[in-house]
Amino acid sequence: MTDAVTDAILSLNRQLDLPSVLNKMLDAAMKTTGAPLAAINVLDEHGVSIDFHYQGIDTTVWQMIDRAPNSVGTLAEIPSEGTLVIDEITEHPAFIGLPKGHPPLGSFLGCALRARGSVFGNLYLASKEGGFTPEDEAIVQTLAAAASVAIDNAQLFEESLERENWLAASQAITTALLANPGDETAIARIVASAKELSGAAAAALVLPGIDDEWVMEFTHGEKADELLGLILPSDGFAMSVIRAGQGTIAQEPPGPTILDPVRGFGPTLYAPLLAGARTLGLLMLWREKNYNTFDDHDLATAQRFSNQAALALQFAELAHVRNVSNLLEERERIADDLHDFVSQELFATAMQLESLTDDVSPEARDRLAATLDHVKRAQREVRGVMSQLQGDRTSEPLAERVRRELILAHDSLGFVPFLSVDDWGAASRAVDSDPTLSDDIIAVIRELLSNTARHAHATSCSVTISAKDGRLSVIIEDDGVGPSGAFSRHSGTSNLANRALRRRGTFSLDPIHEDAERPGTKAVWNVLAG
Repeated sequence: MTDAVTDAILSLNRQLDLPSVLNKMLDAAMKTTGAPLAAINVLDEHGVSIDFHYQGIDTTVWQMIDRAPNSVGTLAEIPSEGTLVIDEITEHPAFIGLPKGHPPLGSFLGCALRARGSVFGNLYLASKEGGFTPEDEAIVQTLAAAASVAIDNAQLFEESLERENWLAASQAITTALLANPGDETAIARIVASAKELSGAAAAALVLPGIDDEWVMEFTHGEKADELLGLILPSDGFAMSVIRAGQGTIAQEPPGPTILDPVRGFGPTLYAPLLAGARTLGLLMLWREKNYNTFDDHDLATAQRFSNQAALALQFAELAHVRNVSNLLEERERIADDLHDFVSQELFATAMQLESLTDDVSPEARDRLAATLDHVKRAQREVRGVMSQLQGDRTSEPLAERVRRELILAHDSLGFVPFLSVDDWGAASRAVDSDPTLSDDIIAVIRELLSNTARHAHATSCSVTISAKDGRLSVIIEDDGVGPSGAFSRHSGTSNLANRALRRRGTFSLDPIHEDAERPGTKAVWNVLAG
């Protein structure tokens, strides 16, 4: 018997995938003890069966039973260490019966299988003629110890394959988004990949909408059409995950307010897409009811994937912002060229034509007048084009322009500046009454953040916009080396001061903590608004 146990142990440890390990354990236990029936019941932390392997029971019989037992009745008496041996299971005080159609068990031996310090599941042996002996108990415990090692190895192998699959999916998504920042197919793959790799029945990617709403923008799997476009309830649990930036798992969709299409799902996993301190989105995964619950390992894996997806989205957003910014800057350059060259030349030509009209015959004068009309019409057309080109950026919402500047600043600063606005409505109204104020605000933010990035050596920076009492102010603070180091170019600060003077305002640049080793800098640009 010793040789048989040794062979069984060696056979167990040659397996790398978990189902093979469990089936080999059943083979070994039946062979070394002589038991005709054997099963391994994999349990969750609540004693609920999540996987069941059996041998010695006819398949048609098992299909009729149609469910694995949970850790209740006699099965709940199996100790976490050692074995439970019963000569006749129906005579045990905790016995509560067998499912309809289940074959009689008679003698019974139960033993816990442990992995990573906790109970992984239970081994059941039954129906041995004459009952199980102390030698059988010793053999089973020896096999259980060997199985624990084999299960550990198999789980590690599965986890490594799982990590590899998640990593491959995230790399493919990142590559696609960098190649084409606007590729919605690549973003949809985030949801599809997460659903497939996690064994979920349905998945959704929630992204920020308008007015602080968060919307299911991409969905996949069951009820995908019903989920698409739904707005997260403001008092729902998912919104608390977004605000806290902390993922969660639950037995069923959590929270006081649950959307109707979500109610039918079971185990739930929410993983926020985190890019530094920002939450860019939320990955939501649901399994069917009575399916395996998500565990901490699932959450950690999904969170790594979500963070990688957030990084890809951030890079894609930055690339898109750069493209838009470059396009707008090119339009401004064209408008400037039209003004400096074409418009000026047309104006000079018109002046020359007007001066000639008194020196020519009446016939020529009429032709000159017609030509002059053409030139003036061309002038008006050029001015219209110039106005349109210059107005594309000025007419953009102030919030969008500021947001783009902060994203662009991330590249040079190494972080995204914190933005605080007292009242977007008041700031927007000030800009609406004077559209060119928007250009000045953006120029001030760009100049100050650029100087901070080049000279301040700051680790954090904030931008505050305030509009009240008829004035508008832009305040930028950092924790860097102070004004003497942060602003070495006099031309830059002069430009900011001149912009303020033109609007009957002021510009100041001072240390925040004057005597500190790193005093920081506070720049205040305050002007008349409206």
